[in-house]
Amino acid sequence: MNHLPRLFADYLTLWRDIVRFPRQVLLNRSHSIASITAIGGFCAVDLLIAHPFATAVTYLALAVFVPSAIVSVAGSVAHSLWDRGLIWADIECEWCGDDPDDDGPDDALGPEDPDDPHGLIREIKAYLSDQHTLALTR
Repeated sequence: MNHLPRLFADYLTLWRDIVRFPRQVLLNRSHSIASITAIGGFCAVDLLIAHPFATAVTYLALAVFVPSAIVSVAGSVAHSLWDRGLIWADIECEWCGDDPDDDGPDDALGPEDPDDPHGLIREIKAYLSDQHTLALTR
């Protein structure tokens, strides 16, 4: 799947992973509205353009995106039940939970304190002081 476009790879991964990890896929899929947006877009184009080609493309889009949209809607229902603590207390939603790289509230952008031993200015000064240059003589 490394050589497929991202849209197709994500679509195939959804159907592969829903069999392996159904609870996690449902929780994560609740945050994705791309398939529902695509269905609405194709239906709107079909309403605006009265051409048999537009209708055929819309039917094809419905065949492709409706199963994904059903998973998204089911995921939204499951996510709301999970958020209330009624189901699946043993797993976390990857979108709602803390980022694994998040080390606390200090990630917000703000002015750096020059006296902070871990500040960006100190790191830059330490990096520059450790750099050695080679001098060429002729």
